[in-house]
Amino acid sequence: MTASPRRVLIVEDDPSQRLMYQRALRGMDFESVCVESAAEAHAALRNDQFAIVILDLQLRGELSLDLFEDIRERYPAVSVVIATGHGSFEFARRSIHMDVVDFLAKPIPLSELETALDRAWSRHILVQTPVARLLPPAAAGRPSTTDEGSSPDVAAFLATCPDLSIDAMERELIMEALRRSNDNRKLAADMLGISERKLYYRLTQYRSR
Repeated sequence: MTASPRRVLIVEDDPSQRLMYQRALRGMDFESVCVESAAEAHAALRNDQFAIVILDLQLRGELSLDLFEDIRERYPAVSVVIATGHGSFEFARRSIHMDVVDFLAKPIPLSELETALDRAWSRHILVQTPVARLLPPAAAGRPSTTDEGSSPDVAAFLATCPDLSIDAMERELIMEALRRSNDNRKLAADMLGISERKLYYRLTQYRSR
């Protein structure tokens, strides 16, 4: 799958804030589309392709959690940045567990916005990158220890990875599952017994190291 254009969906009901985003993103080499409500955001996501969503926490008095959860479920490759002038600890906590890229408090300094967008773009690229490009040469060429498509035999596979830490073993097992599933992240997550969201999160961690 090829990466989406550098397009950002801005979900914000404050006209002055939308204008600020549009001007800032233009200078950061991103295209932007603005909508004012969750309903308009759903329509935009169905009809167009975006790499990033900047989501206001409060839309006309309505908490945006349902929209965020729907984006995570339907469009897992889309990176989400939360922006709000009315911070909610509970929402922030749930957002982090749902793989929000950043949680920004208004007024947002341009430097923080740019950092968040760079991180969001990197995540978007990562989740669409063929797994073979992430594998170290030794792991990419390592023969399978079970039939293709079957669940990895943890003991047998990790026996080929001597002297690894627990974190390194987890990485190797995830990469092996992805290789055996032919880069099908849903199948790999099922094989490993984890959610796709956790798989994406782990891959993001590996890329940032």
